[in-house]
Amino acid sequence: MLRSNYLGFLIFAFIMVIFFVIPEFGGMQKPFRIALCLSFPVIYLALLLKKEISYYTLLPVAGATLLMLLMDLQGTLQSSYVNAYLCLFGLLSINVLLFELTTERKANLRYLFLLSAISFLLQFLIFSHSDGRPKLAYELNEAGAYLFLFFIAADILGCRWGKLLVIALSLFLLSRLLIFSIIIYYLVKYGKKYFTGIIAKLSAATMAVSCFVLISILSLWYTSNIHSTVSYETGFHRIVHLNDGSNQIRFKTNTIVLKSIFSSPTHPTVLLGYGSVQNFLKAQKADFPPHNELFDSLVQFGLLVVILFALVSLSSFNKLVSFSNIEYFIPILFYTSILWVRYLLIPGPEMLFILFLLFIAGKKNNPAPTVSFVTK
Repeated sequence: MLRSNYLGFLIFAFIMVIFFVIPEFGGMQKPFRIALCLSFPVIYLALLLKKEISYYTLLPVAGATLLMLLMDLQGTLQSSYVNAYLCLFGLLSINVLLFELTTERKANLRYLFLLSAISFLLQFLIFSHSDGRPKLAYELNEAGAYLFLFFIAADILGCRWGKLLVIALSLFLLSRLLIFSIIIYYLVKYGKKYFTGIIAKLSAATMAVSCFVLISILSLWYTSNIHSTVSYETGFHRIVHLNDGSNQIRFKTNTIVLKSIFSSPTHPTVLLGYGSVQNFLKAQKADFPPHNELFDSLVQFGLLVVILFALVSLSSFNKLVSFSNIEYFIPILFYTSILWVRYLLIPGPEMLFILFLLFIAGKKNNPAPTVSFVTK
């Protein structure tokens, strides 16, 4: 039988193959993602029977199952929730699956970095956005999001040329979020030593909640006071021109979500979501979906689901985020507050990948980093 930490390494490597090697073209990734997600309940059950994880972890499973039944009765159950539900089992198992990055494993990952680089370059030659910008086979914003995951993986695993590749590709992609996230990474990495005392007092959950509160306030202020004169900037000037229609629409949609929650906090769509984002857009007469993980999740799954999942996910981040790896967490937090990526609140392969990376990064500078609450 496979040792749990070796199984964790295999899962980590498999996620890398899905994200970075296999192009998301014509559903090519879908069967691999399904296989990965279906493996998590099996792994969880095996670890539970072996008593490697606590029976208390059945509580969030029971809660998520009950909420899934309620969403089904309401008619808002979507495949995206099923995916998050399956990945919850992986999140509850993550503590046991965290692995030591041995020299041999690190050497094996170099081959995946090489395959990923080849795949990236080929995709940039083949695929392009409607305005002509080259990109990965992902949607344009997703392309930047996965390139940033590759960037932090390359940094943590010691692949310097991988970081340089992402920086170069970001200039072709012209993704402001990707470029700003890389800048934030370097600012935090080299500036955190000046704020040691403050950082030591902050938990991942505190930073996450504070960030979402700030982005909500900023959305309300921006929508009320700032009016863009540029509908959508597509040239190189978009890097420095932040006041365009794209950002104004993002903040406006955030305010629509906030209004729907505060106007009727006990409504079924607030508690259990609208299901499809299209249902929200139709009901609220909005033009664009929320560009924020919190608001996007509230729209799809509702307040109860977000609270349940956040309690589990933020607890895991709390135990893995430290001064030694804060430069990776803060830009991840920035990404999830501006885009609908599933990095921080709702379980998904991306979240598990990030948790693996944070553990590895913490282990490099701390011989015994603390880990997730799911420990037996």
